[in-house]
Amino acid sequence: MSVSSALHEYADGVQRNGSGPAPRATRSWAQRVDRQHECAVVRVEGELDAVAYPQFFSTMEGALRSDCRAVVVDLRAARFLSIRAAAMLGSMKHRAACDGIDVRLVAERREIERALEVAGVRPLFSRYSSMRAALDA
Repeated sequence: MSVSSALHEYADGVQRNGSGPAPRATRSWAQRVDRQHECAVVRVEGELDAVAYPQFFSTMEGALRSDCRAVVVDLRAARFLSIRAAAMLGSMKHRAACDGIDVRLVAERREIERALEVAGVRPLFSRYSSMRAALDA
């Protein structure tokens, strides 16, 4: 399988008591292209909040331009998903469908599923039991 990837990490500031650098709390995502399945994969780790939103949006835009028939967003390692980011996923799903691209989500955590439900976008996405199921769909 041929894979190209890019990884971006962001670290939070200082400890709450101001005594020095905080332990690294990263928000990261990787984008890779799975040529075997003709899918772009965007993996989210940590918190997808207002600070991380612009970079995530940019990463998703790149994935949608990757000449793949599907984009799989792996949210299994995400601890938080803002309502704004969830709504953006729904908008991108609609826009991508117009170009013949399927956006798929893999999410296991209740907190992530709840954000998708509150944003009203969960019904737009099929449920996948694993990354393999999403890639093979």
